[in-house]
Amino acid sequence: MKGVVIDVGNSAAKWALLTGQELTVSRHEVQGQTWLDLARQIAQAVDGEVPVWVSSVADARANGSLQEALAEAGLSRVEFCRAQAREGGLVNSYEDPDRMGVDRWLAMLGAWCADPRPLLVIDAGSALTCDLVAGDGQHLGGYILPGPGMMESSLLSQTQGIRYETKELPSLEPGCSTAACVGSGIWTAAIGAVNEVRQRYGGHKVILTGGDAGTLMALGVGGDWRPNLVLEGLAQRARRKSGGE
Repeated sequence: MKGVVIDVGNSAAKWALLTGQELTVSRHEVQGQTWLDLARQIAQAVDGEVPVWVSSVADARANGSLQEALAEAGLSRVEFCRAQAREGGLVNSYEDPDRMGVDRWLAMLGAWCADPRPLLVIDAGSALTCDLVAGDGQHLGGYILPGPGMMESSLLSQTQGIRYETKELPSLEPGCSTAACVGSGIWTAAIGAVNEVRQRYGGHKVILTGGDAGTLMALGVGGDWRPNLVLEGLAQRARRKSGGE
């Protein structure tokens, strides 16, 4: 099958062509939510119009702009995906699946389809999410907390006395400057939350994705790193919809 999958995050979009089982991923920085350069880049990489599947955490206005840019570049067969009640053996725990972020669902789908066993899927992005999947594919629920960047932004915007110009390297050691104290506090909070979930569900295989996953792993969180997990889940969705396993 041929097609394109796009994962729109808060700070960047990633996309890949569907030409086989492997994904060749490209990254596009989100600047002012203008999408024409991305759309033209994708259009140049495909032979004629192909279906496009999108996972987006952006708002309706940004998604509309993306769809318009893709259409202007000659790609009008665009589907913005949503979480499902059931898909590929994975069963959603939400009473209303539309209330779940599509990125969380697709990350679980990508992990589950590749390795159907008890899973703990950790996505360390703007938000830090931990989702649990049982051995039969049932989503057991999850946890959502601010990601490290959001924690820092909150401290800087909501306090008067916490100010610094340079950041320290991520650490769990006590800090000896305001910047170091904030950094250590943020990462200790994130690691503490993740490790609490890991300890409760020790039989679940840990899968990490998201921009801060590498730092979590460097600070001691073990697991498999899958940087393009949302795109992998989106590719699973696209192949099923196209009837091409």
